[in-house]
Amino acid sequence: MDDAMADQDPPSSGGDLKDDTLGPNGLVKTSEFIRLIIDALTSPGFNAIATELEKQSRIPLHSPAAKQFLELVKNQEWYKSIDAMKQLQLSDENSVILLLLEQKYLEFLKNEQVPEALNTVREEITPLGLDPRLLHKLASKILKPDPVGEEEDTEVVKKKLQELLPLGVIVPERRLEYLLDDDLDTQRGQCDFHNVQDSDLSLFSYHYCDKRKIPSETLQVLSEHTDEVWFLTFSHDGKCLASSSKDKTAILWEMDAEGKFTQKHKLVGHEKPVVAVLWSHDDQQVITCGENEVIKRWDVGSGQCVQTYGRVDVGSVSCGWLHDGAGVIGAMSDRRIHLWSLDGTEMQHEQEQRAQTLSDVAMTSDGKWIVSVGKEQHEISLFSRETRAERVIQLEEKEMITSFSLSRDNKYLLIDLVTQEIQLWVIGGDEPFYLSEYDGHKRTRFIIRSCFGGYDEDFIASGSEDSQVYIWHVAKGLRPCRVLRGHSGAVNCVSWNPTDIHMLASGSDDRTIRIWGLAKK
Repeated sequence: MDDAMADQDPPSSGGDLKDDTLGPNGLVKTSEFIRLIIDALTSPGFNAIATELEKQSRIPLHSPAAKQFLELVKNQEWYKSIDAMKQLQLSDENSVILLLLEQKYLEFLKNEQVPEALNTVREEITPLGLDPRLLHKLASKILKPDPVGEEEDTEVVKKKLQELLPLGVIVPERRLEYLLDDDLDTQRGQCDFHNVQDSDLSLFSYHYCDKRKIPSETLQVLSEHTDEVWFLTFSHDGKCLASSSKDKTAILWEMDAEGKFTQKHKLVGHEKPVVAVLWSHDDQQVITCGENEVIKRWDVGSGQCVQTYGRVDVGSVSCGWLHDGAGVIGAMSDRRIHLWSLDGTEMQHEQEQRAQTLSDVAMTSDGKWIVSVGKEQHEISLFSRETRAERVIQLEEKEMITSFSLSRDNKYLLIDLVTQEIQLWVIGGDEPFYLSEYDGHKRTRFIIRSCFGGYDEDFIASGSEDSQVYIWHVAKGLRPCRVLRGHSGAVNCVSWNPTDIHMLASGSDDRTIRIWGLAKK
């Protein structure tokens, strides 16, 4: 382009942009759109470009009167800002004047100028004819100031002004950014099978995930166990996997740079099948639970057993870590819950003995609740460690509970039932309540475990006695959205990688572990 042409003023038609519209439906006012762009350029510091756009379009971010008013508010010049406000020609000035005088009053209090503050109330605020309760509230601040300081931030004042002033007088800061962010959030919420990281969302295309974003293809088969695989779980950092088996061992697996798992340690020492293996919070230790036997703690680095927990003639049924890793919790064959510190010292616990054998126990990650199967097999107990009070989720008597799983945020609970159903309960509020149920999988004889997983734990996965893995979307239904085939025996347990939303592991009676990932295109 010729330099002389580049220096020319924009065409005179630029002044008509105020009346134009944009978009396929003509709903976007060109002048508003340009003002949003000018604001969006200002936020990251491209002030010169924003100024040039104002010049080229002949559409300012704010009118001269509004610009002067906002500058005075920013500088906390309350008297002058009231005078400048009159140039805006508002139909209702009192509400704006009140807001500005209130800031002036609070500024006097901050500077310990009490007489001046009282005078502002009497001579300037009272004549506005306000509700007496508001006047009393302002006056009370003299005796009892706000704990964090009386004066409001000017940004807070600007937001209040946006609510009081007519639409368009002030452009809400970062409005375009919020509109775009809200649109992406809406697309994400409307996506039927959303299971990608937020970094994959783009403004350049409409977002949609199909079922191919759910793990469905076997990436690897691990076959080092010599008997049925009963339990498995990924480490918190997603780089390792732990499994336990009827062969009386547990195996720790680690992932290499190519995403393949190899055996790190085989944990040998139990005399009976190992029903569970669980990672400590820092992934440096695991505990294993022998079937009606003892609980053992192992060092992940060396693979050595460092402590054993139990009682004479009392075996373990289920186990877990205390929330801070400072101890171990166990559901034992005496139908009681026991707690131990790491050195093996038993800690006091006040829950009553159960009427039937406890099939599962866990502590929430904040340490506030101990969750277990209740006094009866169709109950879930939520025992508060703070108040010693107990909440009970009571199901129908036929709905016997085999296991349960907590969400990472402790707000949701999955309950596996003998009736071949999985129930989802909300436990994060004042009282637990039922939310949904999921079926389609098979369970007649064995303990089949389910888990949360995927993006924001929006999916549920479960094993099944028909040798398949079933996956449901939490919000979209009773029936599974994916069924994974590959095992040749009952699938007892599944685990979704907490850091790789496209990786799932399953353990089966066929003695293998399958690592599932996305199907290749």
